[in-house]
Amino acid sequence: MGNEITLSELKALLTTQQLQAADTLVANDYAQKEKRSYEEIAEELGISVRTLYKWRQNQAFIKYCAFISDTKLDSFRSLADAQLIRLIEGTSNNGNASVKSLELYYKLAGKLVDRREVVSAAEVNKRTRISDDELQKGLDELNDMLN
Repeated sequence: MGNEITLSELKALLTTQQLQAADTLVANDYAQKEKRSYEEIAEELGISVRTLYKWRQNQAFIKYCAFISDTKLDSFRSLADAQLIRLIEGTSNNGNASVKSLELYYKLAGKLVDRREVVSAAEVNKRTRISDDELQKGLDELNDMLN
């Protein structure tokens, strides 16, 4: 199963009970004080804890849970954006703009990109290594300047 599977194809790989279990598990993960144990969830679904555990190892089940969670997270996008703006304006940070929030804003806007160059040891040696003749020439020039 590749990464290019559609939601409908994913759902077709799961039973109705597995889909319900995925919804319940993700909702439980997002719950705060009202979190339930796997035993309670399994009982509610009419399955054993072992079955629930087995489903949680199933790749289609895992991907479906991830889809549900991504959708839930996406629903907080406007809230996160609004908080980012408050941090930039300094209205939620004692009147001071947050430098990290400015950095995040520019990264999200594509205006700030971390650039790192990976260079092999051979390339470094090639760049910094000079020949014996070049070294002697440099030493001769230094001697001339000192005399």
